[in-house]
Amino acid sequence: MVWLATSAGIGVAAEFALDASHTSVYFAVSHYDISLVRGRFLKMSGTVQFDPEAKTGAVAISVEANSVDTGNKQLDRVLVSAQFLDAGQYPEVRFVGDRLLFEGSRLTAIDGTLTLHGVERPLRLHTQRFVCKEVPAGLARRQVCGGEFRTVINRLEFGMTRFVPEVGSEVELAISVEATRE
Repeated sequence: MVWLATSAGIGVAAEFALDASHTSVYFAVSHYDISLVRGRFLKMSGTVQFDPEAKTGAVAISVEANSVDTGNKQLDRVLVSAQFLDAGQYPEVRFVGDRLLFEGSRLTAIDGTLTLHGVERPLRLHTQRFVCKEVPAGLARRQVCGGEFRTVINRLEFGMTRFVPEVGSEVELAISVEATRE
């Protein structure tokens, strides 16, 4: 869920590493059509390759399913149980993006595959904001890229059918990423 551009040069894919301390994956799902239950995942890692001239690249990000945090320990235990994420059997949620979509020079979306609860489905992440630039890093400078991405998944398509319709089937995902050139 990291999509990056850089001045790497024509035909050269730059390599970036996800900065987990500046990256977040949030979710929201309806509860009885009254309110939204919100949460996030605390542990993730990933890599990106990107060629800005060719407008090509690849994204791989992994989220530890048992790192879910809603601020409610009892709910967190339910979410990592076999009733939802089943983190014991499926410890990783993974997105692999292999198609970057542009309007002119602006990144608008990334198409790829989400693996969740042992099920693979195509997924498009929509770009809300995206920027790359050099930033100070101690005595040096480093190339950093990041942005905001959103999508909606249907949890039923991933075999997570517990508590429908009390808990909504549509899950909103909001991803904020930052990655540093290696």
